[in-house]
Amino acid sequence: MWEDRERIPQWMPWITSVKVLPEDERLSRWTLSTEQFGRSWEFSWVAQNLTPVRPQKIHWRSVQGSTGGSLGSSIDISNRGQIRFYRKSPAACSVKLTISYEVPDVLAPFAGALTPIVEGILSNDLKRFASLAAQQA
Repeated sequence: MWEDRERIPQWMPWITSVKVLPEDERLSRWTLSTEQFGRSWEFSWVAQNLTPVRPQKIHWRSVQGSTGGSLGSSIDISNRGQIRFYRKSPAACSVKLTISYEVPDVLAPFAGALTPIVEGILSNDLKRFASLAAQQA
């Protein structure tokens, strides 16, 4: 399910779109939209899938200079992440998601408040993913 990047908004609703780029299927344009701190925010970036380690890890990094959104197209929000799978039994695994990102200067005053918000969002996303994965099993 994670390798089908265009499906990710099904369990990560704050990611409003993921589109694989036709010129290179390792690249995808991601759009994140959210309402926080009394305003609407939208960010977009291109991510490059790195070589997966099957069946243990899928990982990616943003492509420098590929971001934009409500903060302006000149703001680069570097990010990278990985989803790791740990086999618990022949029919089950646990999943760990790690994401790192650089907060742009314009958001620096909100950085302290941003971390628990993002962690809560990601926790709920993983619960939605577990529910969808169980339905497909």
